[in-house]
Formats: sequence, C-alpha cells, structure tokens
Amino acid sequence: MKTAVHEPDISFLSRLQLFRNVDLENPALFSLLSLCKYRSFNCGETVLSTKQKNHYLYVVIKGGLLIQLSEHDDIPMATVEPGECVGGMSVIDSGGFPLAQVSALEKTTVLAIEQDILWRMVSVSHEIARNLLYIMSERIRFSNLVVEDSLEMQHKYQQYAMTDALTGLHNRGWLDDAFDREIKRSERDQLPLSLIMLDVDNFKQYNDDYGHQAGDKVLVTVAKSIHKTLRPNDLVARYGGEEFAVLLPETPLEKARAIAERLRKHVSNANPGRLNKKQLPKITISSGITGREPGCTLDSMIAAADIAMYQAKRKGRNRVEVAPDAKPDS
Repeated sequence: MKTAVHEPDISFLSRLQLFRNVDLENPALFSLLSLCKYRSFNCGETVLSTKQKNHYLYVVIKGGLLIQLSEHDDIPMATVEPGECVGGMSVIDSGGFPLAQVSALEKTTVLAIEQDILWRMVSVSHEIARNLLYIMSERIRFSNLVVEDSLEMQHKYQQYAMTDALTGLHNRGWLDDAFDREIKRSERDQLPLSLIMLDVDNFKQYNDDYGHQAGDKVLVTVAKSIHKTLRPNDLVARYGGEEFAVLLPETPLEKARAIAERLRKHVSNANPGRLNKKQLPKITISSGITGREPGCTLDSMIAAADIAMYQAKRKGRNRVEVAPDAKPDS
C-alpha cells in the first residue's frame, strides 16, 4: 500500500457520492479535504480486515474493491466501484471491527478520510451528513437483502434435508425426530398412539417389468393417496425404498386398523397413470400396525409394525395385519 498527499481536485471530488451537491470551495471543508490522503492498493491487497479495527472511510477513486465475509471466503458478497465507499459502519462504530473483509479487485486508489476528519466534515456540511446517511442506508438495505437471501436459502436447504425429493413427503431424518416427539408425548400424557408401516407389493417386479420411471410413478401415486386419506394431525414419511411410515397420534389400535384399511383401498383404487402411451397396472400395498406400549421406543414400534407387515405379505399381500404383541383397546 502506498500513501500520497495531493491538493483536493474539487471538480473531480464533487462527482463522488459522498460529496454530491456539496460546496467543496468552502474554506473550512477545503482545509479538511487537504488533510485526507490518497492510498494505492495492489490487486488482492487487504483494505479492511475483520480482525483489525478501522478508523477510515475509504472512497474509491480508481479501480475496484471486493467485499467478502472473511479472507477465506471464495464467494464475494459485492464489489465496490469508483465513487462508492467502504468502512463507514466501522467508522460510525468509533473505530470498530469491520463486518466484512475488503480487498483490492485490481490496482486501486482510494481517498482515506480519518474518522475525526469525517465528523468535522459532517459538522461543516449538512449535505455531507445527508450523503453519508444515504450511503449507510443503502449499505444496510443491501445487507438486509443478503440476509434475506441467506435465510431463504437456509429454509430451502432445511426443506431439502427433511423432504423426500421424489414423493414430496417427509423423509427418514424428519421421521426420527417428529415421531420420537409424538411417542414421548403419548407416554407423558398417557394417550393412545398407533403406527402403520406399509410397503408397495411386488415393487421390484414392477420395476423389472415396466422400468424405473414406472416405479417412480408408483411411489408418487402411493404418496399422494396416503396424504389425501390421512387426518391433519397424522404424520407420514417415506421410510425408505418402497416403504412408508404413518404415525397416528391419539389413535387406539382398532381405529388405526380402520384407517389402514381405508389407506389400502384408496391406494388399490388409485390410477398410476400412463407411461410411453401405455396404462400402468394398479398398485396394492401391505400394511402392519402396532400400538404404543408403556416404555416403548420408536425403533421398537417400527420393528413390531414391520413384523406385522411382512406377515401381511406372506398371507397374500394387499392386506392389513396387526403386530402379534399389540393389544386392541377395550
């Protein structure tokens, strides 16, 4: 970095954002400008660091600056063009730490205004105060937009993390957390709770005969059928492959069996659509049900419902079976 002192070029400075509509020929203001220095930075050289306090407002005269969240961040937040400023927030914070890393995008010249001189300029010129306020408000507005975009992306990533991309249902990761909370609530409040594990019948054969695109359409059809049939408080997730899990809060076993039968019929009546101008055959599911026993865990409920589901497969598929140890509520 090189530093040089030059007599203020009023015609040039008046075109900068900070000095717009400012009377730079005012002797007091001209004298303050004479105290400011021009600094040159080579490409990649640090202008502001988040690890070092800053006492200057830098006005870009020539070249450009790059703003990043940290020195190790490869993705730039913004660039600063000639006429624009950096360092304002830390100067207002009485020499605080900058919130971002700023480096020279190319060989760059800036006008460095020390914070005490800046405040004296503000006292001399209301126009400078107004321009500085405008610059700061624009920077805050930009920061808010960055935060808004970041939160939106974060929300999308959270959705991706919890949602099965094919069916649109929640996935196994979400299931482990949400189902476990419901089991604990059922245990605490002594409320009935039932679980249905259901599996698409002959799914591998379906894939082999009609292709994986057909298999995907089957899974989407089953997911939609389940979602349409369930009550608002029921929880459903794609457990993995062609298997789905449905948790029924505050639902005794006999009522759960009726819901499972309704699901089975709804799926068997669903139309999986056409593929390559050919109608795909109907789908059936096999389901296993279990109720909550005192002290049970999510894993133990899934294991019990799985046993019942495979029993339904052995008995001919397209049917509902209750776990051997589950007891209907009297």
